[in-house]
Amino acid sequence: MIFRAVRRCSIAVALLFLPLAAAGAQSADSIAVRAAMVEFIDALNALDVARMSAGFADDITAFVPSAQVDRVEGKAAVVEIFRAFAERAKTLPRTTAVPEDMRVEVSGSLAVVHFMVRGTAPAPTRRRTFVFRRVGQRWLISHFHASDLVSPAR
Repeated sequence: MIFRAVRRCSIAVALLFLPLAAAGAQSADSIAVRAAMVEFIDALNALDVARMSAGFADDITAFVPSAQVDRVEGKAAVVEIFRAFAERAKTLPRTTAVPEDMRVEVSGSLAVVHFMVRGTAPAPTRRRTFVFRRVGQRWLISHFHASDLVSPAR
């Protein structure tokens, strides 16, 4: 009888703390995804194509309207777009992408990160959405979508 009461109490306590444990795991994943996003942005700002590539899943897809109209498919094709970008950017005055209003949403082995990079007018506002997928212990970019919006003149 006492054993049953202790067991019920143990189960009740475990059920009480289960949501807290799940929230902690989600928080840890959010931190890991944010770190992976920051690593990619740092590599982008450094024009380090090898570091950028290390954050891509092999089957990555992307919409990069400044590079091509159609969806880009596969790591090699996406890396080539960033290689061309890095080569062009080396000939221009350096700018640094600083994400604003970054949001990270994690659900299981998938995560979505979205943010904006604002420039001073007439520069466009760069809107970015990244989808990460957990592969082993790492969060890799499996898709991203880029779009730019030029604010109308007032």
